[in-house]
Amino acid sequence: MGMEKKPPDLYDSPFYYDVAFGFRDIGKEVDFFEECIRKFSKIKVDKVLDIGCGPSPYMLELVKRGYAFTGLDLSSSMLDYSLKKASKAGIKIETIHADMRSFKTKEKFDFVFCMLGSISIESNRDFLSHLDSVAGCLGSGGLYLIDASIDFDWTGLGRERWTMLKNGLTVNVTWEEEPMSLTEQKVIDRLIVEVFEEGKTTVFKTEKIGKIIFPQEFLELVEKNGKFEFLGWYNSFNLAESLEKAKKMNRPMTLLRRK
Repeated sequence: MGMEKKPPDLYDSPFYYDVAFGFRDIGKEVDFFEECIRKFSKIKVDKVLDIGCGPSPYMLELVKRGYAFTGLDLSSSMLDYSLKKASKAGIKIETIHADMRSFKTKEKFDFVFCMLGSISIESNRDFLSHLDSVAGCLGSGGLYLIDASIDFDWTGLGRERWTMLKNGLTVNVTWEEEPMSLTEQKVIDRLIVEVFEEGKTTVFKTEKIGKIIFPQEFLELVEKNGKFEFLGWYNSFNLAESLEKAKKMNRPMTLLRRK
């Protein structure tokens, strides 16, 4: 019997990934970035770093607003796609091919962000190393914004499904978490994407091991790291709605400031 053919990896097809997660209101989200900067940053923001940038959905909007953009990712395909997208738009960006758990940059940044649950770790040691890496590249007084990587809804693991349409393309997305180790808080993150294009169907399946970080555990880890101050948790890109007061949680934001 022949070996079962492995489904293609979505990270090697950045365009479909870009479409699959194209539901975001980028302008509104960057408005939130700037509101955080105005209220909390102690330094002027010129250079921004997108950690786990993928296809760099924030790049064009940030550059349009006058920021120098750098994207960091472990996927060469994603970085190449980002550079081609920038070239097509007639703008210049920088990319860094590195593991977010442990990296060093040649320059300092004024604002760092990691969006849509993109922090990829397997242990608390990984997360502490990640914080060290961010602290090493972020100027004192600068902000680190984390989107949806802390597990506030710890009563159950998640599953979401949605469909995106673009220029005759239909993309069905299923994202789910499956418990792997209860004592280590490890899960399998699974992403299944069905692409329907010109009568042809392609299915992408990506799995990776992740670790759930609970809110109080997160605060202890930040304190142990010692290089950041915790500023707050906010709901759905709204500084006026702290997570503690939110009636319905959606895209929880975590804000840290470099000491």
